[in-house]
Amino acid sequence: MEVLSKIVCYHNDDFYFMWKPRSMPTAFGQEICFLDILLWKDIDPKTDFSIPAFLLPYLNLPSFKTYTLTATTIQNQFKIFGMDQELGLLNRLDNETAGFLYFAKNQEVFDKYKNVQAEGQVSKQYIAQIYGVPKDKEFEIDTPIMHHKYKEDRMILVRSDKDAEKWRSRQHHVHTTVKVLDTNRKNLITTLLVTIYKGVRHQIRVHLAGIGYPVIGDTLYGEEQKKGTLRLWSMGFQIHDKK
Repeated sequence: MEVLSKIVCYHNDDFYFMWKPRSMPTAFGQEICFLDILLWKDIDPKTDFSIPAFLLPYLNLPSFKTYTLTATTIQNQFKIFGMDQELGLLNRLDNETAGFLYFAKNQEVFDKYKNVQAEGQVSKQYIAQIYGVPKDKEFEIDTPIMHHKYKEDRMILVRSDKDAEKWRSRQHHVHTTVKVLDTNRKNLITTLLVTIYKGVRHQIRVHLAGIGYPVIGDTLYGEEQKKGTLRLWSMGFQIHDKK
């Protein structure tokens, strides 16, 4: 039984969680992506699939167990979902964002998740790091977001009618909830727990940059002197009962 021993994997009765490294596309495209790896395409042997040690205290997967990913598992996912449904993939991450990708184990779970997500019952948690210390320990950012009219790789905040003129799509009225977890007073790096529901492209990055606290290493929305590894990690999700 062939084992994909490098990929960090957890599971429960309904889902698999697998850790995607940064600088790797999530789904099928022109570059080798995470799904390609699951289908046994070659990857750089130096690719690090481990969870950064400092993130381990923030893992909150009480109902999940560690799982050794095997070729049999992937073949079963491919049989159920195929490439059109991306092996049961339920979320995507920016290339630069590391963290958990989650996969449904069967079609029923896949359909149910898509429905509750559309109804706003799925919250997704991220850990982000910024320079500086926000004045509030907990807060929400709800500025609308749109695709930039001329820059395909950029989203913009809509704060005025003038901003809205730069549109390339409809406005996305989304909410980003932020909680300060820790601040290193020596280097003034603050660690945040960030929660979103119906996420749009770059939502966390553009929202945090919009209040003056871009994610460290964000070369698109951050400041020039703060380039480096993007310090943003997907940590999982929760499904909430409908109110």
